[in-house]
Amino acid sequence: MTITTERPAVAVKDPRSLVSGDLFERLVTRVREEYLDVARFYAETMVEQMLCFLAATAEYDPADPPEGIVQDGEDFTQLTPSKEIDPALHAFLDLTADYRQTCMRLTGGRFIDHVPVTNASITSGRSVAITVRALRHYGWPVDDRFWAVGTSCCSDVCQGQITNL
Repeated sequence: MTITTERPAVAVKDPRSLVSGDLFERLVTRVREEYLDVARFYAETMVEQMLCFLAATAEYDPADPPEGIVQDGEDFTQLTPSKEIDPALHAFLDLTADYRQTCMRLTGGRFIDHVPVTNASITSGRSVAITVRALRHYGWPVDDRFWAVGTSCCSDVCQGQITNL
């Protein structure tokens, strides 16, 4: 008899499944043409990580975060995009109708606002650490290269907040 002590691997979700292939291509193109002069594979990964962020934001309740996501001493519980994925988020916000439709589908009829806010949790990088833990908790792939800086996006910094339309 063999006893296995390893936990079965959790299936990692595919962020490209969150939007159509056409929309994914338009987002990658927009990032490269309007925001950053980067290689295609980099823009694709950036868009994938942004989609993971939106999906996790849709699932996450900052008033009642899953155990282990918010750790001792963290009073700010919002998820925030990193500086590295922020250009992809802004590229998606530019495509307002597509962004709204995606939000409605992910949240069951609500909208994920992009709200500038600054506080110590954001400037210290704690909110990005919370976001990475949430991404992993919900089964989204995390490319650490896009979450390594620690500080969040924007000059005033942004967070995802779900509102009813």
